[in-house]
Amino acid sequence: MLPAHLRPPLWARWALSIGVGLILLLALILFVEHNNNNSEATQSPAAIARANREAQVVVAQDQAPHVAAVAPGAGARPAIAKAVRADMTRLIDGAIIDGPLTRVGCTRTGAQAGRLGFRCTAEAAGVNYPFLGVVDVRTRQVTYCKRDAPPVPSLNIPVSRRCQL
Repeated sequence: MLPAHLRPPLWARWALSIGVGLILLLALILFVEHNNNNSEATQSPAAIARANREAQVVVAQDQAPHVAAVAPGAGARPAIAKAVRADMTRLIDGAIIDGPLTRVGCTRTGAQAGRLGFRCTAEAAGVNYPFLGVVDVRTRQVTYCKRDAPPVPSLNIPVSRRCQL
């Protein structure tokens, strides 16, 4: 033991003990922060490619053309709006998307050889779902496709030519 005149006062011993404790606590926090991996697990390139291929298939199936008949006496715009409304109702009833369906609106985009092109938007549960479609005036048929966003922004999965002019 040190002689009394060489020992620091009691307050200095407490301050030294608390200071050493704080330094050790800070060192522990820094160690854990630098050695902890909170980021998402990374997938292998093969797994990412497989997931992208599967997503492309799902989107392509969802964007497949649908055909409906135009009711006698119905105009082109009401006919495609009715077909889109029926498809959205089917998706909502099948719990594929959330409902309720609040609105369907269609705008004519052009005409070519007895075919009228349309761009439609259906709104369900606050989400807009775009559709493209063509009404063939001669055969009285509506062909339409739901347009999905690509699973990866750099991919573009085209809509069937049957749904476009």
